[in-house]
Formats: sequence, C-alpha cells, structure tokens
Amino acid sequence: MSNKTNYAFIDGQNLHISTSKFDWNFSYEKFIIFLKKNLYIEKAFYFIGYTENRNCTRYKELRRIGFTLCLRKPVQRFIYGKIEIKANVDSNLITHSLIKINKYDKAVIVAGDGDYYFLAKYLLRNNKLHRLLVPCKSDCSNLFKNNIFRNHIAYLSRMKKTLEK
Repeated sequence: MSNKTNYAFIDGQNLHISTSKFDWNFSYEKFIIFLKKNLYIEKAFYFIGYTENRNCTRYKELRRIGFTLCLRKPVQRFIYGKIEIKANVDSNLITHSLIKINKYDKAVIVAGDGDYYFLAKYLLRNNKLHRLLVPCKSDCSNLFKNNIFRNHIAYLSRMKKTLEK
C-alpha cells in the first residue's frame, strides 16, 4: 500500500453520460474500490450539479459508497428539440483541485473533456498528475491524445468487465 495521499477529482456528468451512452451498467461501488485499491485514492471528489432535492437517492447512494459530493452548481434545463439537463462543473473541479493541491501528493482526473487540458498539463509539469481516467476513448478530447499524457492516460472502457454491476 502506498503511503502517499492521492485525491480523485471526478466530473460526474462526464462519467455518467459517457458510460450511459455505451449502454454500460457502470458500478460506482466497484469504481471507488478500484480507485482506492489501484490508485491509492484517499478522497474522491465527485462534482455534479444539484437538483432542488439535495438529499435525493442518487446523492445519498454516492455518499454512502464513499464519494465526497461537490454540489455547487444547480442543474439547468435547456430545450433543444428535447429537454437536456446540464450542470457545467468544470470550473468548480479545476478550482477545487488547485485549492487542495498542497493536501495531496498526486491527482487523478476523471473526465475526457478538453476543458481540463490546462489543469492536467499544469499538474503534470508540477509532478502532481497520477492519472487521467477517461471514461471512453471515443469521448476523449484530442488535446489529451498527444505524447505528454501517454504515461498518464487510461480508458475506463478497457476495464468495463471489472467496473460493471
């Protein structure tokens, strides 16, 4: 077991949408076990928008499993032919990871969104990036598909059997 303190910063919407899109029965319980056992995560911050009911079943379940929920932004409903619920948590995740930077040895970023490119690059240059976990390769920004991240990027979809219910 590592004696380092590693934190995970998870874009919950990115993870949920990517795994749902590919009809993946993703297990959050197995995921947090994987993070703790394989990446020595001490705290897993799960960024997600909040609904009017901050005590909904999904939030309670994620807390019970061991995630630290970061409910800072309300979800917004947009209508583009269909109703889309969105909570852009990118800036919250980036800010939180930088505020906590002196409390962890290494960070794991869970998202494939290119909005995290500069954060990942900053963490890498400061020897603070442990892993960039992208839910599915097809949802990975081209910004992450360059050589500087080759030793730090992993695709959760390659672990689908391990992380399914």
